[in-house]
Amino acid sequence: MKNDEKHREQPEPQLPAIRQQAELVPIRIPEEHQRFYDKLRAKIEAFIRERGVNDAVSSYVLLAPDLFVLLARLLVDKRVPTSSKTIVGLAVAYFLSPIDFIPELIVGPLGLIDDVVLAVYALNKILIDVDPIILQEHWNGEENLLEVITKVIKSANELIEKKVLNRIKKILSEKK
Repeated sequence: MKNDEKHREQPEPQLPAIRQQAELVPIRIPEEHQRFYDKLRAKIEAFIRERGVNDAVSSYVLLAPDLFVLLARLLVDKRVPTSSKTIVGLAVAYFLSPIDFIPELIVGPLGLIDDVVLAVYALNKILIDVDPIILQEHWNGEENLLEVITKVIKSANELIEKKVLNRIKKILSEKK
């Protein structure tokens, strides 16, 4: 019994502090923005149904609203460095511009595919300076953002022409 008491009296060794994993805080879109987001997504979905766009391509086109919202949020996040905001701003401007490599005015929502590819390449580039947790905090998409980035980059050659992809890479390589 004395051995048991001695054993109990000895202080337990101090273990190193383990930081608990930070929980992601979901960010809710204000109602007026949500309505715009829902309308845009519904418009894209209707186009896909009407035109019979295959599932592989449509899954990429449907990323456009989520990527646009993510980019817009990153622009106003104080934790994102100015150099990264420049790249994000370029991607937002490309989304908004009626003149791009695959114009939506001519081909409809399928024209968003180059916007999606450019946005993903921009996000991939800023991951050097921006903690992925910050990107995840602002992401409303259903899939894991880092997996989306990887999937789009791997599929970019099949989604858009090689010369368009090379132009996108060149645009982004000139920034920063």
